[in-house]
Amino acid sequence: MPSDKPSIENAVQSLLEVNMGLQENERLLILGDSAGDGGALAREVGEVAEKLHPQTRTLIFDPVGGHGQEPPEEVWSALLGSGTAERLRAEGLLSSLLAKGGGTEIIDRSASVIEETGGFQADVIVAVTHYSTSHTSFRKLLTQICGARYASMPLFERDMFFGSMDVDWKDLAISTNVLARTLIGADRCEISSANGTRLVLGVAGRLVIPDDGLLTERGKFGNLPAGEVFLAPVEGTAEGVLVLEWGPQARFKSPIRAVIQNGRVVSVEGEDSGEVGWLEGILSAHPENRNIAELGIGTNPSATRPDNVLESEKILGTIHVAFGDNHTFGGAVKAPLHQDFVLFEATLVAVWECGGGRRVLLDEGKKGW
Repeated sequence: MPSDKPSIENAVQSLLEVNMGLQENERLLILGDSAGDGGALAREVGEVAEKLHPQTRTLIFDPVGGHGQEPPEEVWSALLGSGTAERLRAEGLLSSLLAKGGGTEIIDRSASVIEETGGFQADVIVAVTHYSTSHTSFRKLLTQICGARYASMPLFERDMFFGSMDVDWKDLAISTNVLARTLIGADRCEISSANGTRLVLGVAGRLVIPDDGLLTERGKFGNLPAGEVFLAPVEGTAEGVLVLEWGPQARFKSPIRAVIQNGRVVSVEGEDSGEVGWLEGILSAHPENRNIAELGIGTNPSATRPDNVLESEKILGTIHVAFGDNHTFGGAVKAPLHQDFVLFEATLVAVWECGGGRRVLLDEGKKGW
């Protein structure tokens, strides 16, 4: 009996050829976890990809339980090779990596082992996982040390192939990079909204990153669907109140008010005890989960869904703020959490202390660049 679902073959072909720049002799790995749909979409993408590109493997692993947590040891072995993984294990590095422990020394020592053993097993990775692998040492080492190109697609839904992925990628790259250049050199950003949000974040010296969906160069990493500019605020600088109306996959029953001091969430308040308890629970699970990790701005005109944070943070004119880990994109905090929250119809002002003045980047959600 024929399926009533439209074929994704053309969409997957575009993903591999346009977004990833996959070459005939390259090794492709499709990653999925068994949370959510049980890995069904990752398997479907893998089946289509294998028809288009014979050097394709699909690996589905047990879910890790949260965004930003490291994948299990089996995935490290599959990507780095069993010999490299065993060396990392023997030197006590893998356990530290999995626990998000240690500082830059652990990453540096692990990088040296990977460079010496050279056992990595893929050139292009498409991670169609439920839980995000974006902000993990696993992803950082694969892209920065192994040179792999990596598309992270947490919470991706099949319909996105025909929505937010159906965009002119060259035009999106131009507009996204224009915004990134506009923000370079700012000292702080100020966010305000009619819902009561008033937040100031220091950004001086931080790398401004355009996520434009073109992951064709060695070591490139990004989300798909893409379309944002993001950075890691300077640790300890965020001050104010962030009023959250949307969670990762649904609108909250009532707004949650997060009070932020010295770059960390110090309290959460709201009328619905269950939703407040959920947020307080994930923030309290690790001391660094309370860190204000990211400021992002959406740039994708084809993104429309507010009920899936992978897409909603890409909607043109939205702002998102994340809690937890930012060590993979210019910050200094490792945490077993990276959770984004999207603000709609908010105003964003960038401030230059010397000579640049103030520039309104978003006025109640309307782009100003």
